[in-house]
Amino acid sequence: MKKIIAAAVATAFVAPVMAADVTLSGDLEYTFTSYEDDGTAATVGDTDIAVSASEDVNGIGVSAVVHLKKGSSEGEIALSGDFGSIAIGDTTDNAAEAIDEVAGVAEFELGDSATAPATTVGATALYTLPSIVDGLALYVSYGAAAGTNDTADTNEENVSSYAATYTMGNVTVGYGSIDDSAKTFDMNVMNAKFSTGPITVAYELSENDGGVENTDVSGIGLVYNYGQGNIYVESQTTDTNGTETNDSGVGVSYKIGNVNMYIQSNSGDTKADNGKFVGIEYAF
Repeated sequence: MKKIIAAAVATAFVAPVMAADVTLSGDLEYTFTSYEDDGTAATVGDTDIAVSASEDVNGIGVSAVVHLKKGSSEGEIALSGDFGSIAIGDTTDNAAEAIDEVAGVAEFELGDSATAPATTVGATALYTLPSIVDGLALYVSYGAAAGTNDTADTNEENVSSYAATYTMGNVTVGYGSIDDSAKTFDMNVMNAKFSTGPITVAYELSENDGGVENTDVSGIGLVYNYGQGNIYVESQTTDTNGTETNDSGVGVSYKIGNVNMYIQSNSGDTKADNGKFVGIEYAF
């Protein structure tokens, strides 16, 4: 009896066998900024620790990632197989977000294509269809706000989206649409990207016809990869009910292993848009 009890106790302290492959990764970014008629400041960019796990269950790929940030955490679970892939989480892009930002080449972002809907969703489910035509990728998604159990549906907003990309040779074109039940957001996204050797050129247009203001954002990005880094130029125009604002950025990046450093200069229609930036980021 003593031997049986001892064996049971020993078994209880044996480390469990991990069926999934678990990895730890993360990134840190710091930038010194100097705007026109303003002093120099330091900003903290994306700081993130990610714990990822993946395994195969009866022919279905299962993966999950948890992002740990200061004071918060977020994550995603994904399933993949012959049916395509399904990702669900609070970090999951909607379908249009999954294909946008092709022209966003600047290291210090000028902005985005305004594809983030007005409704803040609690989680999004993104379905990537299996390949049916070479070069064609199809996406659909649905997201819902957190809401409350108050017997009223006025705060249970949702966001649905679909998108597609088609690649033929060196050219990729994309289209996406977002419908927000809040009716203040009705976005369409169109983009194209061409690559040849070390050069990539991209264009994107997003049109929001919802709400009081009609906002269109167009952007052009040009990148030359010189081997150790990139030389890049990005230009962005925002048209709100016929009133345009313009921003542009030019810079150069240099990589040493997983360390990326960059220098960038921005110019725009106002002093608040004009600035110079020096940044460093490390991914592990």
